[in-house]
Amino acid sequence: MWKVKFFLIILVLFVNCKRAYGDEEVCDHDLGFRCNSGSIINCLDVCNGKKDCEDGSDEFLRNDVTESPCRNLECPNDHVKCNYGACIPMNYQCDNNYNCADNSDEWKYYCHKHKDNPEEFKSCESGDFIPKNKFCNGKVDCPRFNDDSDEWPHLCNLWPCPVKTHFRCKSGGCIPLTKKCDNNKDCYDNSDEKYCGRKVTKNPVSTTPNQGCLIRQDPNYYIKNVLENYNINPGDRVPVNTLIIIKCRNNFVFHGNYHEQRRICEKNGVWNSPLPHCIKYCDAEILNNSKSTTALCSFEGAGVPCNNIVPDTIAKVSCADSYKMPEQLGDSASYEMTCKSDGNWSTRKANCEPICGRYASDSASVAPWHVGVKTYLNQMCGGTIVSPSIVITALHCVQFEDEPALSVDKVVVIIAGNSVNVSEIIVGGQIDVALLKLSEILTLSKNIRPICRTESEYIVNSTKAFLHGWPKDTNKVTDVFHKTELDVLSRHNCSANLNGTYICVRPAYKLDRIETLCEGDSGSGIIAESDGVNYIIGILSFKPGRNVKCTNEPIVAVRFNQIPESLKTRISSDEEPLYDMGLLINPMVK
Repeated sequence: MWKVKFFLIILVLFVNCKRAYGDEEVCDHDLGFRCNSGSIINCLDVCNGKKDCEDGSDEFLRNDVTESPCRNLECPNDHVKCNYGACIPMNYQCDNNYNCADNSDEWKYYCHKHKDNPEEFKSCESGDFIPKNKFCNGKVDCPRFNDDSDEWPHLCNLWPCPVKTHFRCKSGGCIPLTKKCDNNKDCYDNSDEKYCGRKVTKNPVSTTPNQGCLIRQDPNYYIKNVLENYNINPGDRVPVNTLIIIKCRNNFVFHGNYHEQRRICEKNGVWNSPLPHCIKYCDAEILNNSKSTTALCSFEGAGVPCNNIVPDTIAKVSCADSYKMPEQLGDSASYEMTCKSDGNWSTRKANCEPICGRYASDSASVAPWHVGVKTYLNQMCGGTIVSPSIVITALHCVQFEDEPALSVDKVVVIIAGNSVNVSEIIVGGQIDVALLKLSEILTLSKNIRPICRTESEYIVNSTKAFLHGWPKDTNKVTDVFHKTELDVLSRHNCSANLNGTYICVRPAYKLDRIETLCEGDSGSGIIAESDGVNYIIGILSFKPGRNVKCTNEPIVAVRFNQIPESLKTRISSDEEPLYDMGLLINPMVK
C-alpha cells in the first residue's frame, strides 16, 4: 500500500513541477515554490486548481491566465485540464463545485453538451448553443442579452492566434490581421481600431491591460469618475481605489428600478461588487391591467411576479373568467410572450373575447346580461349588457318627453346588485333606444356577461322570445329575476301601426297564466335562443300609463338590428385596448 502512495506522490510532484515551456522545473522540491510576492509554498500546491499564493501566481498571476506556470502541463489520464492548464481529477469537472482557479471546470462550454453535434456546437453560459468557430472570433455571438461568454478573456486569451496573419483583440478574440484599423469594429471591445495612426486623445484613465479594473462593454452605460469628475468609456480600465458612478442611458435602468450604482476598483483589478447590467423592463401593465386575460410569469423555469419584468421572462397568458380565446389562436388554452432585451415583448398581446349569451352554470345568474337602470326620480327600467362597458336600454328611461337626455350623474346602472356610474349617454335620434357607456369596464363573471348580437334572419325573425324582469311583488332592483315567455306577433295582430323598425310582443301564456309586462320592464332586452345561445332581438319600448301598472296586451319593442349604425359601431368597437409591442393602440382611432 505504501508503494502505491509513494508512486502517487512522485506523480503529483512531476505534474506540478514542470514549466509550461520545455522541461524546466518551476518548483524546487527542497526549497518549494516561490510566489511572485516572495512567499514560499509546497510544490504539491502548485497548479492544483486552487490559488495558494496570496497573489495567485501558483495558478495564474493577477487576472491574466496567460501568466501561468501551468499552461502546458500534461495531465494523467484520470485528470482533466483547467482552461489555463492546471490538472484536476476527472470527476471534479462539471460537479457543480469550482475546482479550477478560473472556474473553467464548471463552464457550460465544457459541461453542457449538444446532444447531436457536441464537437461542432458549444454552449454559451445562458445555455444557447452556437458553432464552435464562433467562440473567440472577436464578436459576441451568444444570442441572449448580456451573455458575452463566447468572448471571455479567460477562455480566449489562451486560444491560438497566429501572429503573422491574425490580430488578438484586447478581450482575447482572434480576427484576421486585415481587419485591424479598417475603420470597422471587428473586436467587440473595439481594440482593433485603437492606436491606428489616427489622432488619439489622451485619456486620463489607464488602459494598461494588467492594471486597474475593466469596464464592461455596454452601450447603455454612462460612467463618471466621482473624485476627478471625468467620464469613462466602456471598455476602459480604471485605476485601483477609483470610485465610479454608473448610470444607464436610453431609458434603461438597473434591476430594482435603480437609476445609478457606485463601484470601487479594489486591488488586483477586482470590483468591490460585480458591475450591474442595464436592462429595460417589459411593460407589465398589459398583463396586470387586462380584464380579459390573466398571466403567470416565470424566469429560468421559476415562477416570478408579473412586475418589473426583466428580459427572458416568459408570460403565460390565459383567458380570464367568462372570456374565450380569439379564433385566430384556435383551441389553445394559453399562449406565451417573452420579454426581449430591448424591453419589448416577442409578440403582440392578444386579448380574449367575452363569452356572450350563455349561462355559466346552474349556480349562476339566470340572466347575467340583465341589469337595472335607475334615475334620480327613482324611475326603474331594465337594460341589457351588450359589451364589456355598454348597456342598451329605452331612451324614454333616461329622457322625459321632449326634454334632453338626463345628465350622467342622475343615472345609475344596477349590475349584480351593485351600482355602476354612467360616463356617457348615447342616443339614436327619434328611435326609443339609448346606450349607456359605463364609467368602468366590467369584470365579467358567471353573474355578469354580455348578450350575443346577430344579423341572422332566422334568429331576428323568431316568433318565440322572452325577457327578464323583477318579481312583481317588489319595488326593489335585485339580482333575482322573473322570466316572461313572449310571442312575437305579426303586424296585423298588433294594435299599433308599426314600420320595420319595430316588433310587437305579448306574454305567451295569456290564456293559461297571469303573465304581464309591467313598469320596470321598459328598456329590457327581448331575447331569442338558438342552439343554447341567447341573442338580443329587441328592446322593450312601450311604457304603460301611470294608472296601468301591468298589462298582458301587445307591447311595442324596437328591433335591435334596426338601431342606427352609429350605435352598432359604438357597441362593436367597445373592446379592450390592444397593445402592440408595448404601445397602446386605441381601437377607436383608425
